Amino acid sequence: MDNSKRDWSPFIWVVLVIVAWLLSPWLVNWVVTTAPKDTIEFGTFGDSFGALTSLFTGLAFVGLIITLRQQKVQIEMQRQDLKLQRGEMKAAREELAGQKGQMELQNQSLKQQMFEQTFFNLLNVFNSYIADLVQTEVLEGGEPKKGRDQLEEICKELTNASRKVRHGPVEMDPLGGIIEHFRELGDEEYLVAVVQRFQNRYIEYANDLNSYFRLLYNLIRLVDESSINTKKRYVDILRAQLSDSELLLIALNSERPEGAKLKERATRYNLLKHLPKTINDLPTVDVCKAIGVLSKAERGTD
Repeated sequence: MDNSKRDWSPFIWVVLVIVAWLLSPWLVNWVVTTAPKDTIEFGTFGDSFGALTSLFTGLAFVGLIITLRQQKVQIEMQRQDLKLQRGEMKAAREELAGQKGQMELQNQSLKQQMFEQTFFNLLNVFNSYIADLVQTEVLEGGEPKKGRDQLEEICKELTNASRKVRHGPVEMDPLGGIIEHFRELGDEEYLVAVVQRFQNRYIEYANDLNSYFRLLYNLIRLVDESSINTKKRYVDILRAQLSDSELLLIALNSERPEGAKLKERATRYNLLKHLPKTINDLPTVDVCKAIGVLSKAERGTD
């Protein structure tokens, strides 16, 4: 509170009352000693001080009222101070909440940036690996295939069985209903030839393909295990860079026991959304099923 605006009147009244009280004995003594003895009736004179007593009582009551008034003013001021403090605390809380929200946004932004940096770095490694693939067996005078052209060549080598090849009676019980279906179409031998070619020749390209599938799996795993909200967006970015031959290789490898984890995450994010419908004139879905059934049968699993 500003001292220059303080109300000094209560203190003045208190001082005046104290001074009057201190002077009253001398005043009474002066009246008694100066007045003629025969003119003073001491009983009446003493009673006359009853008015003075009433005055002091009234002054005491006034002092009490003034005190109560001062206390009311002080309580009101304290109430205003508390109100201001509550307002300041509320503003401080709101400011802290705003800062907390900004920090959360900054943390999310930082996590997003770190994820994107890791994702695109790994994507570059993946594409660089593909670019470094080179055909080893080249016809005389021919140019070796590189990159995704080599992956397309590998896909052809793994599935390019001839319809003219005869295997005799087909007795592959593990393929069950799939064989029955193709027997009706007259293509059961061709289906078996494609499946067996893939199984037999995969080992020739295992070094290139296994590294390819591991990099691809780790890319999808990075997205799947991240805390970002737009996971599908990044899988779509990856899918947009895959060729038809790559989609076929991924689908065929996913039916092998070694490709089970990749198949799980690829299915979750619909990575094979644009998978070609046929492979060497056979339905891709049926070829994949046949590879899966045969792989399990060879390993003695259900």
